[in-house]
Amino acid sequence: MRTLVTILYWMLSVVIAALVVSSAGYHFPEAILMGTMFLPGALAAKYLFPKVSFKKRSEGVLNVIYIVLAILVLEYLLIYATNIFIHTLRLGTDDYDVIHYNLPSPGIIANPVFISILVSILAIGGSLIDRWLTVKHPEIETPVTFCSMRKKVTLLPSEIVYVESCDTEVIVHASDGRALHNRTPISQWESLLGPGFVRIHRAFLVNSRYVKLESPDTVSVPDTKLPVSRKYQKGLKEILC
Repeated sequence: MRTLVTILYWMLSVVIAALVVSSAGYHFPEAILMGTMFLPGALAAKYLFPKVSFKKRSEGVLNVIYIVLAILVLEYLLIYATNIFIHTLRLGTDDYDVIHYNLPSPGIIANPVFISILVSILAIGGSLIDRWLTVKHPEIETPVTFCSMRKKVTLLPSEIVYVESCDTEVIVHASDGRALHNRTPISQWESLLGPGFVRIHRAFLVNSRYVKLESPDTVSVPDTKLPVSRKYQKGLKEILC
């Protein structure tokens, strides 16, 4: 179900991008090919931006700038190469001098603002689809893979009881009793795990299916009691009640 919906979304994204691109003078099959070139940038944006940590704001901003620049360079190269390929087919020759002489500019398609807007729309749409599937179909889970003690670990979100932030690392507490150490900031775990997980404290992110509210400032998860900071008390109560 999740895979099918995701594939359908990205296929629709290609068609939408193609309709936009076709206004620049490309025939529809050519526009489909050109529209496909926006997917790598959109997928990169969808998966890379949630991983940016703003624990150090200046470092986070720099990382965002680097990602944006890398995506723009990638997209420009893909668009330019595809443009050459399309006009090679149109002219029926592989003579670079002839192609280069007759090669029109992609125009607005290669404009950084246009690329940024289209890639952002596709990436945001993909993220919203993932969130919708998580909320409407919680039984459909996407495994989470991360490194712990230099070993790759894969867990379903339902197998994670809570995530604990400890200085420079986090501890992922699994339902089988394992405590897995990882260096991804808790804010990124919150984004990665989605709405099924609730922030109760700057140091704790809990799986709502395991949580029992003990008092306004305390919750229990299997074999553990955790504090709830005042900032999160109201939101937690609304979710659990």
